Amino acid sequence: MPRQIQGSQYDFSFGEVDTDLKRNDGHPARKGGLRQMSNARIHNSGVISNRPGRRALYPITNNGVRTERFTISAGNVFDIQFAAGRLKIIDNTGTTVGNFTLQGNGAALPWASAADIQSIIYTIFNLTITICFGNAMRPQVISWNGVSTWSVADYTELVIGNQKRTPFYRISPQGITLLPGAQTGSGVSLVASAPLFVAGHVGTYMRFVGRQMLITAVASSTNATVTIEEALPGSQAIGFVVDPRTVFSIGDVVLGSVSGSKGIVTDISGTGMTVQLLSQSASSTTFNRFGQPITQAFVATDTVVGPAGSLPANGPATIAVPKAVTIWDDEVMNNFRGYPASCFTDQFRVGFTNFPSVPGGIAWSSVNTPTDLYANDASSPDNAIFEIAPAKVQVYFVVPGPESNEFVFCDRGVYYIPISPTNPLKPGSVQFLLLSSDGAAQVQPRRAQEAILYVNAGRNSMMAVIATGTFLRPFHTKNLGDFHFHLFNNIQAIAAPSADGTFNERYAYVLNGDGSIAVGKYEAGSLQGNQPVIGWGPWSGAGIVSWIGAYQADVIFTSSYFGAGVVEILDDTQYLDCALAVNAAPAAFTPPGGKGPLWFIPGQSVFLMDQVTRPMGVYQVDANGFIVPQNNGGEDLTRAALVAGQPWSGMAEPFAPDAPSGADQRQRMEMRQFSKFAAYVLHSTGMRFVTLFSAKQTPTSPALGTIMQERRVPAYDIGNDATLPPFQRETVESYVPVGSSYDPRAAIIWDNPGPLMILEIAMELSS
Repeated sequence: MPRQIQGSQYDFSFGEVDTDLKRNDGHPARKGGLRQMSNARIHNSGVISNRPGRRALYPITNNGVRTERFTISAGNVFDIQFAAGRLKIIDNTGTTVGNFTLQGNGAALPWASAADIQSIIYTIFNLTITICFGNAMRPQVISWNGVSTWSVADYTELVIGNQKRTPFYRISPQGITLLPGAQTGSGVSLVASAPLFVAGHVGTYMRFVGRQMLITAVASSTNATVTIEEALPGSQAIGFVVDPRTVFSIGDVVLGSVSGSKGIVTDISGTGMTVQLLSQSASSTTFNRFGQPITQAFVATDTVVGPAGSLPANGPATIAVPKAVTIWDDEVMNNFRGYPASCFTDQFRVGFTNFPSVPGGIAWSSVNTPTDLYANDASSPDNAIFEIAPAKVQVYFVVPGPESNEFVFCDRGVYYIPISPTNPLKPGSVQFLLLSSDGAAQVQPRRAQEAILYVNAGRNSMMAVIATGTFLRPFHTKNLGDFHFHLFNNIQAIAAPSADGTFNERYAYVLNGDGSIAVGKYEAGSLQGNQPVIGWGPWSGAGIVSWIGAYQADVIFTSSYFGAGVVEILDDTQYLDCALAVNAAPAAFTPPGGKGPLWFIPGQSVFLMDQVTRPMGVYQVDANGFIVPQNNGGEDLTRAALVAGQPWSGMAEPFAPDAPSGADQRQRMEMRQFSKFAAYVLHSTGMRFVTLFSAKQTPTSPALGTIMQERRVPAYDIGNDATLPPFQRETVESYVPVGSSYDPRAAIIWDNPGPLMILEIAMELSS
């Protein structure tokens, strides 16, 4: 058969793509993707190299499974760590400075298992951390005194006088009237026109025509006892010269032209009608015992104005007890209604959402007062805000995003709230503009440059909110995993660094439910096109990762090795995971008396590296944490640069190119074989070429992808000094894979810790 001279692949920007692309030669993801690409870092140029290692920061005690880093004030950086029933604050030396197992009310922290911890949401405002978890826990506030002391307290809404600054909304069924027995006082009766009250109402608030009442007892489903916290507006009989039914109807809201009073018509009889007063006049000079103005009554000189016309008043009566009306609402968050499961900070406000009683509700505190949630004054731009998202959605998260806007992630849609200097966030300004009717998962979204990364409702794909640069549709959503579906499953967490570290590339890190990690290389510009270019690939190792988090340029891993928990940081200078300088370990790894430097993994094994890139091989750790010498040439276990850790294996397998079109030679119909397989490498310290099984499958054949033959390129050539780091070669290495198949497969594997960069993979096939 004629030989087909194939081209080279030198762009790996799409990472590891789905194998169903293997026959689609012309697709950009097929041209720039690999069939397998594990533990590789994609560069801006499109080439790949061995991924960075992870340096051990401090050991984990008390079974911590989630660690994230935050700034509480300028120059003060801490870690927050969650374990089952526990929360810790840890300083930059690995020392625990705050350790909490109880809520502010003395109850145990409710995240009872490691599986619960993914649901914890927290936000930072000044020197406090507000924490939400599910709907049963009252939000908790962890506070720092600015010096050394951390404390925990229940989130408690501000109280001014007797007014509780909390959100209210009509949760109870519509159409039910309430009838208070008095305007002020305690032990006041409250009668509902239909079954309403249950025992859980005791201790909660209701608001009758804008004034608060505290329920102190429930006698039946229609009868309760309340304390009037704010003097209630009364009722008033208003007379007219003519029959008011020609102008007014029961339920009409009417206004007084002179007094400015406002009321709702509750009864009409003869030439008179009764109104329940709703609001006070600005001219009121009568105040109750709380210093609040009492509702101004209609006066004789008023013309009463309603929706269908007006009539001059004729002798309004004095204010009497309230009348039964349907204008009342419920306290949104309390022990009976439950608490928000999500919180956020933006525009100098602390916000809450995912209320069990109002799933679509979002509450913003007043400016610089995080415990003031009372949205009762739309005239003040600094006042609290309470809004409901459209379409009966459940709001999971609110995320401050590009250009000061806020983005709302719901179970059945994604919205954005436009905010600008001409339209600041204030009462009455909130609009919900639909970006996508596809929902999001309850996985906290993360900012990534000009995008927001989030997870689809099925938890099996990564999505992004992206700025378009257009006026009519400034944002839209995109799927970032169209060709990487196999890399995602039951996504738990996203980490997106917000600064450049030792390499000038940006990556997103995704933790799956099975503990695997998918890492995506992206550029802000590459996400803008119709087909976003983001290269995803799996990163794996010996450690079991339970959480990932990002802080500026740092990526923090909460991991365990041989059952020992360790907090790690991504480090481009390391070629091992859980990398620990054996003879210069961080203070947090100081061994107990009589123990060695690896005291936390006794009886296990480690890989040793010396002089940064010199691999020394696998060494055993004895029962006391000391490294067992092997007396190899150049071995010096006291060297300051000695690093112990855990290695990993990486792979790059290209798709075998299909023959180009041309004169019919049955190019795409016959079995083929590699006549040569070559790699152009830089900084190489060794690798393996392998042939992978891809022939016809039978009940007794090897599994697809089984290594059938290999050629190892060693770290050291004959005559090299193995006591020194291996020479980092810039060269071309080649290999002749064996066997023929319709889909021949060959790959490059790196399993020796050290640097390796692959610039190009060249393939020549015969058919």
